[in-house]
Amino acid sequence: MTLIKKLLIRNYKDTDRPEVRFRYGIVAGVIGIVFNLLLFGAKIAVGLIGNSLTVVADAVNNLSDSGSSAVTLFGFKLSSRPADKEHPFGHARYEYVSGLVVAFLVLAIGVLLAKSSVEKMITPEVVSVTTLTYVVLALSIGIKVFLALLNRNFGKAIDSAPLMASAADARNDILSTLTVLIATVVIDTTGVNLDAYFGLAVSVFIVVSAVKLIRESIDPILGTRPDPDQVRLIREKLLSYPHVKGIHDLMIHNYGAANCFAVVHVEIPADTDLMEAHDMIDDIELDFKKNLGIHLTIHYDPIVTDDPELNAILQKVSAVIASLDQNLTMHDFRLVRGITHTNVLFDVVVPFECKLTRDDIVCSLDAAFVGEETKYYFVIDIDRKYE
Repeated sequence: MTLIKKLLIRNYKDTDRPEVRFRYGIVAGVIGIVFNLLLFGAKIAVGLIGNSLTVVADAVNNLSDSGSSAVTLFGFKLSSRPADKEHPFGHARYEYVSGLVVAFLVLAIGVLLAKSSVEKMITPEVVSVTTLTYVVLALSIGIKVFLALLNRNFGKAIDSAPLMASAADARNDILSTLTVLIATVVIDTTGVNLDAYFGLAVSVFIVVSAVKLIRESIDPILGTRPDPDQVRLIREKLLSYPHVKGIHDLMIHNYGAANCFAVVHVEIPADTDLMEAHDMIDDIELDFKKNLGIHLTIHYDPIVTDDPELNAILQKVSAVIASLDQNLTMHDFRLVRGITHTNVLFDVVVPFECKLTRDDIVCSLDAAFVGEETKYYFVIDIDRKYE
């Protein structure tokens, strides 16, 4: 694959550049269209001559793959357009849309083939097998192995959902064509006409694969939990800066694989000089943009670190929170002291799968602080984990 990249993609290692990503998509799309059209022509001829619905179904699947490659190519063309007034974050999400269109095309083909297979079960027809049938099917498997490896390699290189979907589709086509080859061998050696049944098996396989591709294409459009490795990298890098004591409310939004935006709250000791803190935040944001390609926006949260009462309460509250659920975390912990009582304010990050409510947490804290000399009121905001 490296040779293909060197020959057809200028500066192929600079995958963060939009024009390089575009070139990857164009090369993969054109190769996919050419090979799938060749396979369609060969299979449709062999299938019609031999009256084999199974081979015809596989041929139509290759035609749909050509259409899929064309849609992918068109998607890369649209996604390479620069940001404009109406789309200030760029057009890179067209890649996700093209992947969704490809998935629906594959689904439609699978349903139509299933319909044809059922009809042929009701009215079976004689199927003939020739040497050319075996040659075409074997060649098809070899080409699909190449396309699967190509799209997977290119997809991983530029983190492209449509190319990874094409790789998965090519992998499915290998299994599909193997099924056709088995059906052909059975028909040729035994004379038992299972053509329609194998055709139905191929179509069901196509439908199941299409549904999976639809789900995988919709997820990034809706917005999914970010990559844990990316979250870990951001967290570790932020905590490596001086004065940064903690982070929370990290939210990551991707407008295409090479267009990432993130927002985070950074905890810095309250006694840090404001200008120094502001200067550090500017440096962090520039560092993330230059070295990670992430457009990071930081909210500065000053935290008190030299208040004995606050630290003692924080330690006790932390123990109570951990006893309720080890996955709970908290942030923005502060005290507002009054004449008759002290308000303890903080946010609790509750995982989506956790069923604890604000009242559950407050009741547990009230019970833990019974008998304290100072009356504490717990004012809690429930937060969600977006990372």
